[in-house]
Amino acid sequence: MQTEQLQIPLDYGRRAWWRQGALSSKSTVVWVLLIAALGFMLISGLFWVALNYPRFGMAAPVAIVVIVPLALISGVMAVPRLARKTSALWPKLRWWHALWVLLYISTLVFRIRDQEATQAQPLDAWTLLRIIPEMIVGLWLMARLYRRKEAVAWIRCMFGGIPGALTIFALVCCASTLWSVYSAWTLYKSLEYLLDVSVLGVALANIWTLEDYEVLFDWTWLIFGVELAWVWLQVPLWPSDSFADSRIRGLIPATGSNAVGQSGAFFAVIALCRLLPLSRRRTNTSLYILLFVFSFLSLLISQTRNAVGAFLFAVVLVLILSGRILTVITGSVVGALTLLFTPLGGIVIAYLQREQNAEAMKSLTGRAEVWTFALQQFAAHPLLGMGAYAAGRFFIMTKLGTDTATLHSDWIELLVGVGLAGLIPFVAALGGTWWYLIRGVRDRALSPHGRQMAYEAVGVLAVITVHSFFNVELVWHVPLLLFVLVGYAELLRRRRVRVPRAGLRPVGVRSYSGVG
Repeated sequence: MQTEQLQIPLDYGRRAWWRQGALSSKSTVVWVLLIAALGFMLISGLFWVALNYPRFGMAAPVAIVVIVPLALISGVMAVPRLARKTSALWPKLRWWHALWVLLYISTLVFRIRDQEATQAQPLDAWTLLRIIPEMIVGLWLMARLYRRKEAVAWIRCMFGGIPGALTIFALVCCASTLWSVYSAWTLYKSLEYLLDVSVLGVALANIWTLEDYEVLFDWTWLIFGVELAWVWLQVPLWPSDSFADSRIRGLIPATGSNAVGQSGAFFAVIALCRLLPLSRRRTNTSLYILLFVFSFLSLLISQTRNAVGAFLFAVVLVLILSGRILTVITGSVVGALTLLFTPLGGIVIAYLQREQNAEAMKSLTGRAEVWTFALQQFAAHPLLGMGAYAAGRFFIMTKLGTDTATLHSDWIELLVGVGLAGLIPFVAALGGTWWYLIRGVRDRALSPHGRQMAYEAVGVLAVITVHSFFNVELVWHVPLLLFVLVGYAELLRRRRVRVPRAGLRPVGVRSYSGVG
């Protein structure tokens, strides 16, 4: 077995970090100084929150005095391993990883417009910043796919298996241009999603091993990690704007509190999975403790209720899949008793209310009215909808006199946009992803590291699935988190198809070809 090939370059033994001479290099000293500077900025930002938002009471000062120093100590201990992990990633990157990050860049928002402004001037200077990366991706794909061999492999990966269901969904969205309430917008956004699926197909056509796919995982986590870190770096620069509504958010580019909450939730789940691995052999503990503290703090300060619920659901799921059912039962009982019989229960309720009254809570922060009206429109157009991406923004929101760009739910957006014709293939893709990832966790014939990858992927999938019921994350350009999970599920599906089950032995990382 070659399983350890995935772990050895990233695992530097069980020796204490100070015995490895890791802090002797100049580069590490620079990293330590950077951590100290960022820690000072973070403490300054949290003190500002404590002074300007007294409703948190003693919670903010306690977090500053206790959590931040512990996080900084863990950060200093984790710096050498983090630097080595990052440097080890660069030589493994290939050309399709550049397309992955270009798609992410095309989603960055530097200004927010209402429906009238969008229809009056669809293209402006800021819009070009989103279109140009997409044009580069499209031209790059055409140049690469000019060769017949690559084109055939790409078509097979894009139209087969789980990605094939997403391709059908994207084509249904394109077809809805014919009956859309705003045809130009539907066509543009549908072609965007089809381009996204094309990049996923190209990546799968060029990924040959589980080791190669781990690089795509790490590359995706790095992209969102940089985004989350940049949100925090903006706090000391623009503290009042970063907490305009008492919730942390990014300004340049615009990163909503919901996005911060989702990133904090899935990073915390990844850290937890690595602190509680399937093999019961933990490595790089200080690094993942730091990641968990940073991510969980981001989740809490974002005050994103659905992300908190998604995190709790994902934690329960990964603990069950890893055989820690007793931990789930014990934690549930202790948590319930704590909330019922201690002051913590009142604190949690106050946190979840976010200074909103009971009426706002019952209306799901205005979502209930929007969803009710949207479902009425779905009942009138159940099969084909009213046009992908346009029905919610340019019909329902306009009728309700709201400037919100989405319906705050992937599923409501799907129903009113493309009806059952688009809902069915999308559910097939998401359901297939769930099925093969969970089977991957339980598949003893898969290498231990492959099972660990599936284990972490299930946790992330749980977060984005729950979050999708209250936000638009999976059907909007570009759902990188969903796509990286769909790709791994497809890799596991093909492996099961190619390798007969009778007499199957555990496989190494290079026993499977990703094409076909």
